[in-house]
Amino acid sequence: MSEHYAARQDCLDALERLSLVPSPPASTISDKSTKDARASELLVSNQLLEALKERRAGDLSLTQLEMLLEYKKEIERNKSCKFLKCHLVSLGDLGRKDIRHEPGDAGTLLSFQQAKYFFEGFGGIPYEVVTGNHDLEGLDEFETDTENMQAFLKVFQKPTPHFCKQVGDKTILVGLSTVRFRDSPFSSHECHVDDEQLSWFLDVLKVHPANEGWKVLVFTHAPIMGSGLRVLQNVHVQNGCAWLNHCCERTRRAFFQAVKENPQIKLWFSGHFHLSHDYEDSLSTQGSCTFCQLGVMGKASTRDGRRQSRIVQGASDRIKVYTINHHRRDEATGAAELRLDAEIDLVENNVTLFSRQNAQDYNHDDWFRAYSPDPEDGCYLAMPNGQVACSQTVQKAVCWWHMQDGKVLGLHEGQLVEYDAETLSPLGIVVSKAALAGREILVVEEGKVVVMAGPNKNDIEVVHPNEDGSYWRRVQRNKRVRQEEKAREVIAKMWLEKQK
Repeated sequence: MSEHYAARQDCLDALERLSLVPSPPASTISDKSTKDARASELLVSNQLLEALKERRAGDLSLTQLEMLLEYKKEIERNKSCKFLKCHLVSLGDLGRKDIRHEPGDAGTLLSFQQAKYFFEGFGGIPYEVVTGNHDLEGLDEFETDTENMQAFLKVFQKPTPHFCKQVGDKTILVGLSTVRFRDSPFSSHECHVDDEQLSWFLDVLKVHPANEGWKVLVFTHAPIMGSGLRVLQNVHVQNGCAWLNHCCERTRRAFFQAVKENPQIKLWFSGHFHLSHDYEDSLSTQGSCTFCQLGVMGKASTRDGRRQSRIVQGASDRIKVYTINHHRRDEATGAAELRLDAEIDLVENNVTLFSRQNAQDYNHDDWFRAYSPDPEDGCYLAMPNGQVACSQTVQKAVCWWHMQDGKVLGLHEGQLVEYDAETLSPLGIVVSKAALAGREILVVEEGKVVVMAGPNKNDIEVVHPNEDGSYWRRVQRNKRVRQEEKAREVIAKMWLEKQK
């Protein structure tokens, strides 16, 4: 947690550097050793305080009573703090990354309590939080998704998983939460917003219309399909958990449709991929909305070695989006680097995505992104009839086409992929790289059938669509089901050992 405590201080320092709050008093902690000691002290106190609050006052020592009293005083001081015009939003995934099957794991009551204590340390800034896919993963503690969600809501004193908060003149923050893990029909890690939240969200947009000057900033754990943000093909696309409501064909397009129909949606923030802000496609403007990828604070959670947060600075005529680089510091002052990434002109209705100051950040492409077709990219096959790629070219081919039933398929990096027909976002892997190796792809009868043909004369396999008409395969199964299967396998193995 020491990295998180340091990153929290980076955020507070950045607010002051942007002149969003008065300068700190002279007594502010500045010495690094003192800061580190304070971070360690807070971590220990966090665990103790939660235990002490559950005990009778008469059973506590004088020192323990003083500790609780000081904690309450700190909360009261924060209520009248200098950050009242600021607002904090967390995009979820609050618990410990490595599951140890003990309190503190993702989705446990302790993980929520620890996160709450962490947020309250942001100088008393009012905060909101939405759930991520891991926040309902408390399988050892809660039997149902509903019980897990109720524990989350109780700790954070939230009436609902979603929120709407006005933060300025005709400016609102809107958050939507992931509501299922055990009940997911396919990947437990799909970020699913239920019909109740979706209906509520559309109603909020109706009563805050663009023609009345409203500005809406949306926060979800995963991005929406059609956002254009970087997504990992062999992680999230393959497992059907890249986009909000990825596996629900009925509702997954509803979010992008809402963006197209509601120009008051100016910004949409999401995380989920554990990738930094340092890619060209970590920001993407679609219509009137700019989609922003969110990084992580902790080293253990980052995929690409970068630790970042974002600050949004609003004014009557424009909105600015900054990155705080927790991993990069000024050699003289030790302050985390603060970088302006985007500026939205609310008067002229245009967006400026600023040129990247450090080229090495933006050429960092170790984490491969999924290819998204474009009608103008020159890779479209208008009427495939016969061989699409031979065994020598299938690993290098980049092409896409429409099947006769309207579904969109394509070859990229040696895999057969299905794309959403409306947004051309990747949906999932149809045939893996290993299964395609040494084989040819043919589309026959003017788009009726996809065939894989091997080197042997009789090695022919038809690629059939699923029962719902889609082609992409649901590779990752529900985690609770997999755990139950493993438990049965252990029981069977023990029984067999006894029989021997």
